[in-house]
Amino acid sequence: MYGCLSKVNRQENFRVENRDVLLLMENSIQQGMSIEKLLAELSLPTDLLSQSDGFISFPDCWRIIIANQNAIQEESHLMSSRRLKKGTTRLVFSNLHHAKSLTAALGSLAETYNIVHGGDYNFVRKRGGTVSFVVDDTNFHYAGKISYFALEFAIIRIHCAVSILAGKALRLVRVCTKRPVLPKHHHHLLILNSRIVPAQPVYELAYDISQSDEKFVNSEITDLSGYILDQYLNLLKHTHSTDLQNGFAHKVEAAIIEQVLHFSSPSQKSVASALNMSVATLRRKLGVCRLTYRQVLDTAFGEMAINMLQDQLNSADVAERLGYSDVRSFKRAFRRWHGVSPAAYKSMSENVPLKLI
Repeated sequence: MYGCLSKVNRQENFRVENRDVLLLMENSIQQGMSIEKLLAELSLPTDLLSQSDGFISFPDCWRIIIANQNAIQEESHLMSSRRLKKGTTRLVFSNLHHAKSLTAALGSLAETYNIVHGGDYNFVRKRGGTVSFVVDDTNFHYAGKISYFALEFAIIRIHCAVSILAGKALRLVRVCTKRPVLPKHHHHLLILNSRIVPAQPVYELAYDISQSDEKFVNSEITDLSGYILDQYLNLLKHTHSTDLQNGFAHKVEAAIIEQVLHFSSPSQKSVASALNMSVATLRRKLGVCRLTYRQVLDTAFGEMAINMLQDQLNSADVAERLGYSDVRSFKRAFRRWHGVSPAAYKSMSENVPLKLI
């Protein structure tokens, strides 16, 4: 979506709340796994997780997750009533070396995960301008409490894997989580460099569809699971910054959406005021990102239009909410954003998930 000359956050900037890590390991702890021993073996402070309201760096959290799986010889952290033997994740990701494109890789992951878990919890779908990996755990066979972080960690790992195969940080349009409210600190989901949408019915990685059939440059890699985070962070460091999404553009988009939701017209002046800056500063910062206000407005309107159609609003109502003078103007804009008419999009979204060969 957005390209900008911006710095990539250093890996230690992304943090996870201790309570998320502790909930993930709760069943393991109840069955005798020692947190202190595990941390000592990783050369980490043994009191690192002692305060539930504390924080841990995402790379350290990743190491702890893998170590916990190894300690209990089970890869769902005993959260699934259907046990996953050690090596399951390696098996799932090993199939990716057959995939030559993003769509094929996402389809392979969905199919393999469904076989492993014994149900259709994962699928790929195409809607308008996106191709998405979706996780719907509504009827999943959990053995205890549900952890939002466990599913967030899973989709982060998927994004890291497909980006490594693509040889660049793939562009995400949005990331959806069931978590009711996003953490206020510099949290783990921010590593995805995308707009994060909480309180959703499913978990989703939605990619710009223009990337769906690009050929993978690293498809010969047969073992992604070992050092996937390190590989991804290294990829971010060496990926040209114009391939990365920009946080400022997302702030502008969020301000636009907020004003529309409150039935206000998102002019440059009102958006700049909401961001505590002048119109000139707004334009200058967007210019650094090689963007105009109109481009960001189009992105925001395109996303809101899809959400409103999914909420069963008709085209006339959506056009009115977005401030279009007539429904025909809105329909032309929608086709420009997503390549299909609003009616065609609604028909597509009502279809069954995309089946991949």
